[in-house]
Amino acid sequence: MLGSKKLLHFALLAIVGCVLVLVMSFFVDRVPYAQLAASNIGQLTPSQTLQRLMFAKRITVMVDGKERSVWTSARTVGDAVRFAGVTLGPLDRVEPDPASPLVDDMRVKVVRVTHELLREEEVVPYRTIRVASRSLNRGEIREIQPGINGKVIKTYQVIKENGQEQERKLIDTVTVVEKQDRMIEEGTIATISRGGQTLRYSKVLTVEATAYTADIDPVTGKPDDAWGGMTASGKPAVAGLTIAADLRVLPMNTRVYVEGLDAVGKKYSGIYQVMDTGGAIKGNKIDIFMETYEEMKKFGRRKMKVYVLE
Repeated sequence: MLGSKKLLHFALLAIVGCVLVLVMSFFVDRVPYAQLAASNIGQLTPSQTLQRLMFAKRITVMVDGKERSVWTSARTVGDAVRFAGVTLGPLDRVEPDPASPLVDDMRVKVVRVTHELLREEEVVPYRTIRVASRSLNRGEIREIQPGINGKVIKTYQVIKENGQEQERKLIDTVTVVEKQDRMIEEGTIATISRGGQTLRYSKVLTVEATAYTADIDPVTGKPDDAWGGMTASGKPAVAGLTIAADLRVLPMNTRVYVEGLDAVGKKYSGIYQVMDTGGAIKGNKIDIFMETYEEMKKFGRRKMKVYVLE
């Protein structure tokens, strides 16, 4: 009989213990976090100590540049952050994800995210545009239009995380001052002094020079020039004045100063005019009209300079 009473006593104690555990579990899940926030076990009541040992997890919350070490019975990261007294902004981010299950000794990071509008004034530098001018000598310049720097106000949307800029997006541009490019003319005309004259020229060519004549070829007994000295311009060729050229390089009636580079060539240096052309005269070539067949043969083929005169 005594044994039965002891068994009944132990059974009652067991039932009471289970009920107490269930009640405590229900209470701990709903207890305000302030009851579990103490980090020093010496500050806890016996009841709190039991709760801590049975249910709480220790986590470290990193927020606003500081670390908070707290105890919580929360089940998810999001609940733990709320229980830690952290107020989240609408864009703030929690790492790990707030829905993640909470585990003991977890480190939780709160990232403060802000969107800001930033306005910046920027200078738009003007460019210098150079225009070739055939009315100025080479080396001379003339300003046509002064340069003015522009000014714009740009509005950016700036995303910051914990105060550090992460992304910048241009959303608006307002022009305050229009940019005006500077325009200048640069002279392309150069000068040479020859025979007491100052000659203005726009470019220089190195050419291969040959000669032709209307004089009789002693071998054939006919004029060397099949046209008898009549040029493509419709005027008769003149020794010391007329040259034939490729009209794509030197247009008809272009005045040039031809300068020899050797002793023979220098004898024929002077001012000529393009009055003729020919099938063999292609590219940087000229054909100088001469008075006699013998003179033409002595001239042969040689390099010369051609200054295109203004």
